[in-house]
Amino acid sequence: MFFAYIFFFATLLASASADLHASCTCHNGDSYNWRMTTIACTAYNNADYKWGGTVYDTPSGRCTQESADSQIAGDQWEDACKSIAASGFQCADGQGTCFADPDDVQGSC
Repeated sequence: MFFAYIFFFATLLASASADLHASCTCHNGDSYNWRMTTIACTAYNNADYKWGGTVYDTPSGRCTQESADSQIAGDQWEDACKSIAASGFQCADGQGTCFADPDDVQGSC
């Protein structure tokens, strides 16, 4: 019985610490960056996390849950934003590839 309680609380803690959201964006400093958000949304979806898939919603400019059962994990989302900052994204003028310091990039959910 004791082990059942430990398992229950460990499971509860793991699910509570996932920090799940319905939609997220990437920010560089204080500014929202849709060019990073679109690519991070694809990268997050391709990672096939257990919380479900994501799609980029153009009207809102946010990466959103693919279905009502899907959620976006905040820590993994921020990792996707930082990864895109380091690997590159389309520049604002549409010319070339831009980069951002991952330390200046945050996921916002």
